[in-house]
Amino acid sequence: VAALLMLMGTAWLVLAGSQTIRNYGDLARFGSMLFQILAPLQLAVAIFFSALFTASSVSQEKDRKTLVLLLMTELSNFELVVGKLCASLLTVIVLLLAALPVFMSLLLVGGVNVSQILGVFAVTIASAVAAGSLGSTIALWREKTFQALAMTALSIVALFAVSEVLIYLGSDQWFGGQDLMLWAKSFSPWRSVLLATAPAAGDLSIGGFGVRPEFLFLLIASCFALLVNSVAIWRVRLWNPARTIRQTQGSGDAVADGSAAEFGA
Repeated sequence: VAALLMLMGTAWLVLAGSQTIRNYGDLARFGSMLFQILAPLQLAVAIFFSALFTASSVSQEKDRKTLVLLLMTELSNFELVVGKLCASLLTVIVLLLAALPVFMSLLLVGGVNVSQILGVFAVTIASAVAAGSLGSTIALWREKTFQALAMTALSIVALFAVSEVLIYLGSDQWFGGQDLMLWAKSFSPWRSVLLATAPAAGDLSIGGFGVRPEFLFLLIASCFALLVNSVAIWRVRLWNPARTIRQTQGSGDAVADGSAAEFGA
């Protein structure tokens, strides 16, 4: 929150500090420009923090051997994966909610409406959940902390790069009666948050209904998070076979008890 306030003050000095504010239109233009600067910055921070927080949290559990203890409890796979994900994302979600009043203060300046702010935060939270799900799944899959963090960061950069390539290749092409570039933008969190800051963004026609691309991104991000977490829930005990360890320990204890009984006899 303090960083956002400092950025707002710096932006005021850079964009409007040397100019004379003659009317409310000049003030509204400053509010719109500031909103278009802060929204993508917040998105980038939320995505990388969510992914790295979840990946490092799971990796630390593996390093301390406490994940094996969790796997040997009566917790289900769903409880293990989703519970760890929610606990890791709690810090990022709290920071985003704390930043909401700062963004709402832009309404006093003008150039921004409530629907734009809520759209930006919806895209940011969906992106954070999707990135956190990816980081958690990779960390559950890989054994080494460095491997998990590196693969998570590279995967996010690759997803951004692929979306930008699709946007570039989709220029002047049409799919379903709409510009293919507009469809491709709905797959990119970066492009979606930029569209959310613009009140006059074009709509996608799906089934005869106009849908803003950032709303379609919310559906895509939710499906991606659901898919990634489903894979983690399905494979968590195969990647980390605590049941085999527990069964081996149980059979070892049984053999030890049998040997003790024979010795006593």
